[in-house]
Amino acid sequence: MQFIIVLSMIFAMFIAVFALQNSSVITINLLWYKLNLSQAVVILGSALIGILVMVPFDVARRIRNSLKIAELKNKIKNMEQELSILKNNEEPDAVDEITKIEDEIKLE
Repeated sequence: MQFIIVLSMIFAMFIAVFALQNSSVITINLLWYKLNLSQAVVILGSALIGILVMVPFDVARRIRNSLKIAELKNKIKNMEQELSILKNNEEPDAVDEITKIEDEIKLE
């Protein structure tokens, strides 16, 4: 996570330096509008729009991951409860089930 933050900061500094070095005024034609803006403003605005487009995708990914983690934690909890019940029963058939459940827990 820290690597991503550092990489983002380096990229942001690169964009800022690039924008400052390209600060001449340009004309932007968009359909029937004509705008005279600094090239730096256009570059920084484009970067901002790119960030705003990607934020919802990142939020959705984080929500999906947190739901999956909660589901897996619940599954582990249920398996551990089942394992403790089977260990307390100590039936001959339960030994196979115990090893099977222990193997499933180790795989996750």
